[in-house]
Amino acid sequence: MTQAVLVAHSYLTRTVELFIEFFKSVKQSYQHQRLVRETYKELMALSDKDLNDIGINRGDIRNISENQNLRGWV
Repeated sequence: MTQAVLVAHSYLTRTVELFIEFFKSVKQSYQHQRLVRETYKELMALSDKDLNDIGINRGDIRNISENQNLRGWV
């Protein structure tokens, strides 16, 4: 009986852990998309002269906002 309880507890614990991991990944995805939107919005608000000063063409804004490696240098 004790073994059955321990096995059931193990399965239940793993299921709860999987749900927690799923919700964490959803939260991270949402936060990433929010950062992409904010970066895109901020860069689009700049004038062409300001963009030229930092070496960005208006056509590059989408790629820069979606690329995590480039975020932070702008």
